[in-house]
Amino acid sequence: MRLLVDLVAQADAAPDTNFHHKVRGRIWRALQGTKFDDEHGNGTSLGLSYSNIFPWGSMKAGDERQFLLASPREGLLATIAENFRDDREFNIGNRPFEIDALRALDVDVGEPGTRGVIETATGVVVRLYDHHRDEYGIDGTGHEGTPTYWQPEHTIEPFRDAIVDNLQEKHDRFAPEYRPGPAEVDEPLFEGHDFLKTYALPVTVTTGTEIKMVVSKWRLDYRVRNDTHRHHLNLALNTGIGGRNGLGFGFVNIVEKTTPDRSELEGENAFA
Repeated sequence: MRLLVDLVAQADAAPDTNFHHKVRGRIWRALQGTKFDDEHGNGTSLGLSYSNIFPWGSMKAGDERQFLLASPREGLLATIAENFRDDREFNIGNRPFEIDALRALDVDVGEPGTRGVIETATGVVVRLYDHHRDEYGIDGTGHEGTPTYWQPEHTIEPFRDAIVDNLQEKHDRFAPEYRPGPAEVDEPLFEGHDFLKTYALPVTVTTGTEIKMVVSKWRLDYRVRNDTHRHHLNLALNTGIGGRNGLGFGFVNIVEKTTPDRSELEGENAFA
């Protein structure tokens, strides 16, 4: 499930690339005093991902912007929406907004047989620790006990496996026990991994603590095999992929989707 937030800028402002903790702070302000408040800083996934404020760039007072949140926990999004209705102030550092409208969206990868492409709207954080480096033969000299951020020279395998392992943890937390997770099936989560770019940026993770993260962006091809695979893909849409989702990383969107009936027609008329 997704929550689309329509925003109106209240002042002229330039873009701020180190904004992630400020958005996180506004979300947790919405959860203060609720049943979700105890989950703040407990080390487990909240099951929430969110986009950047878009379109990106400088803004003038009166400009319209939007913001998306996603979660498999409808109650969580409903609680946030209730606060956003009561408290329309949405100030992200030097970028003040007012919430104009809220809409619930139901986004689904599609029934079995559906083909599509999922694209990362925000950078994906994949951290490789000592055991990952040992498994894939990645040089960790000088990084013992600290992560190495995935980069193209590490090859696709550690990225692919880390995404699945991370999603398995979210599956264990939010999915029914009877359904196997993405790391418990033989088939891959995605059929194709089209690497777009990697880049580094400074991120404030807690007040007064800034680190440099290396993130990557992707186009990920899929074909829904069955209902279990559909659940895995929809879970990725709702929780984000990779780590640091609580700071807005790993948010994904469906950018292409072809239903099974359309696929059959394309096949029949491919050379017409």
